[in-house]
Amino acid sequence: MITRFAVAAAFAASVFATATAQAADTVHNKVMRFADGSVIHGAEATLHRMDHGVAAEMNTVGLRPGHAVTLWWVVFNEPGNCSNNACGDDDVFLMRPDGTFIEMPDGSDPINAAGLDAAQISLLYADGHVIDVNGRAQYQARLPVGDTTSAMFGPGLVDPANAEVHLILRDHGRPGPGQVDSMIYSMNGGCSDRWPNLPCENVQVSVFPGRQLAPASIAR
Repeated sequence: MITRFAVAAAFAASVFATATAQAADTVHNKVMRFADGSVIHGAEATLHRMDHGVAAEMNTVGLRPGHAVTLWWVVFNEPGNCSNNACGDDDVFLMRPDGTFIEMPDGSDPINAAGLDAAQISLLYADGHVIDVNGRAQYQARLPVGDTTSAMFGPGLVDPANAEVHLILRDHGRPGPGQVDSMIYSMNGGCSDRWPNLPCENVQVSVFPGRQLAPASIAR
């Protein structure tokens, strides 16, 4: 079971524009609130692209103390095949023209199988923590080429240089007795199995377009 993780395309272009390359294979980027795309001051994400894979760090603030929050890789291996030249929700989920999700009668996720296949999308676990009282957190993860060990679906990372990578933070709520491991190592631990899997929600995001995508090509 998965839930919404693609960023709003309205602010995807601004993310690309403000990302600052520090080296040929390393980019530092802003972190944004998932709900509205507003920048989280004092937070930063970094992606390192290597021939054998990618590595990421996210140092962030503003999370809910005591909540279990996981980090996820969302990899668009063929970003050029994303709809409307932008990788987003409609590549992963079945959606109406007005941008709302087409909910399945059985409560399952409204997966867009054709979109997943076209963009070769992968969703993989990266890291997880229970947040300290100050609301700050530091995440680190590595993703080798072809490694699907932690994948919810997809082929993993295929092309480290050109894949579009979204880093998503997901809040699972406050763990009850014995729930910590099931929450910090899973997509919907502590939450409903029915879409939209409440109270789990995606809360922060950072987007790293592939090297071959120009800023104009990722704006809807």
